Amino acid sequence: MIAKEFLNRYRHINNYIDCKLEEVAWLRALATRLSPTAMFDKNGNVSDKVGRAAAKIVDLERVVDKQVDELVEIRSEIMRTISSVPDIEIRTMLEYRYINGWSWQKIATKMNYTRDHLTGYLHRKALRMVDEIINKNDVNTF
Repeated sequence: MIAKEFLNRYRHINNYIDCKLEEVAWLRALATRLSPTAMFDKNGNVSDKVGRAAAKIVDLERVVDKQVDELVEIRSEIMRTISSVPDIEIRTMLEYRYINGWSWQKIATKMNYTRDHLTGYLHRKALRMVDEIINKNDVNTF
């Protein structure tokens, strides 16, 4: 179903950014353990481990910045699509699931539904509505 793939993009990119931020944190921790003095590599050349680590951190932060920009655009596009859903209960469920990343059980409890009703009936109905909106607006950015 196109709608589910469309809505899941936000979560996937958000998870990717989290992964890269963990990598940046790991590199920063590694860089603080390195000695700031110049070292010699096996060929007798000067090796600046701290400088190389800092360069890797800067490169990775650029990747993260680009992904954050993309995430903001995708979130806006998904929010516009969800806002077009005419049923407020379905809009709420879609935001809880695809923007906030809540579990089905948490959504069901919050919205006072059974999990089966939420995932069996309401979610399928929501995906059909989102498919219609996507097809109507011809959203083909993913």
